[in-house]
Amino acid sequence: MKGNIFSRYDRQIWVLVIGSLINAFGFSIAYPFISLYLYGYKGIPMGSVGFALMVAAVAGALTQVVSGELCDRVGRKIMMNIGLLIQMVAFTLLGFAVISDAGYDEFLILLTLREIAGGLYRNIPQVMVADVAGPGERIGAFSLIRIGANLGFAIGPVIGGIMAMHSYSLMFFMTAVTSGIYMIISLVILRDTLPGITGKLIRLEHMSPWMDRPFIIFCAVSGLIMLVYSQMMTTFSSYSGIFANVPESQIGLLFSLNGLMIVFFQYPVARYLEHFRLTTSLAAGSSIYAIGFVIVGFCTDFRGLLFAMFIISVGELVITPPSMAIVAQMAPSDMRGRYMSVAGVLSNGGIAFGPMVGGYLMDFYSARIEMMWIILGGIAILCMAGFIFLRSRVSFEVDRPTAI
Repeated sequence: MKGNIFSRYDRQIWVLVIGSLINAFGFSIAYPFISLYLYGYKGIPMGSVGFALMVAAVAGALTQVVSGELCDRVGRKIMMNIGLLIQMVAFTLLGFAVISDAGYDEFLILLTLREIAGGLYRNIPQVMVADVAGPGERIGAFSLIRIGANLGFAIGPVIGGIMAMHSYSLMFFMTAVTSGIYMIISLVILRDTLPGITGKLIRLEHMSPWMDRPFIIFCAVSGLIMLVYSQMMTTFSSYSGIFANVPESQIGLLFSLNGLMIVFFQYPVARYLEHFRLTTSLAAGSSIYAIGFVIVGFCTDFRGLLFAMFIISVGELVITPPSMAIVAQMAPSDMRGRYMSVAGVLSNGGIAFGPMVGGYLMDFYSARIEMMWIILGGIAILCMAGFIFLRSRVSFEVDRPTAI
């Protein structure tokens, strides 16, 4: 489509960009520091922290299945608003949990509630983008959503790192407020994009996504790479604070580097990736992840971790838009919610098990911590091979970023 970047994409996409920015800003104030708070301040073993995050993520994944079904039946917008409302409640209660010095069980319940909220709305922006953007526009449109989210993510951790030195409870209260703002934007401005929506239940007649073999292969390999990537939001901050002795304020700067790189480079990288098959980009991104996470294990100061975060962020730039686009192109138009929810359940299964796996690796290899990160790098290499294998299992048209 001709025209400048603002006229190239539907107004709905720009509303989602702004909403994602606000939501990610609030979310990143608090969430990257949860494992550090539980491990470093409350003295909970990292394995137990990982188990709590795993239970929460599993609950969120199961909720995603229900949300995807309802998303395709009753509409996108209502599921987003319900999820954001529950998220606002969850972060408010987490703030009070910090004030009252709640125990492990209370935090497990509240983290689970937060993940249930995320499961309800997490995939809705991507589904809406797939609804309104044509195949040739999707990589660019998905990259804009990520730019908005990561602009918020670039700012949030810096503020969160400063808040963490004074008040963890205030971090959670701030996130509750931003969740409410995003919900208001959704209620007032967003329109529902469900194809042929009439306000009634929609009958779905296509084959179940669970029977789509190339799609399931993609989801399985994505689950492994997400297991590796999830360490950035969990054990990376714990490693930085405990093993590399980096203060919280500088940990926030590490996450801000990631956010800023997405903001400034995601769109041009996404447009460049349109010259390559989607599976090629996925394999390349996995190999870059492998390098970045292995480097983490040999970092002992802020500068080393900054370099490692740079490499990991490059991998994220390469792998994420194609992973969104390939699901959108595999899915029938009236089953995008179901396909994306199944993709979320299976590929984000890595997020569910990642914190627990990383936590136990960190506990087990605490005397030789570099081994933990070498193992994670090996998993990323395995994923690279998996995406190369997938290349032979999907049609050329599905695998093209600009398929029509």
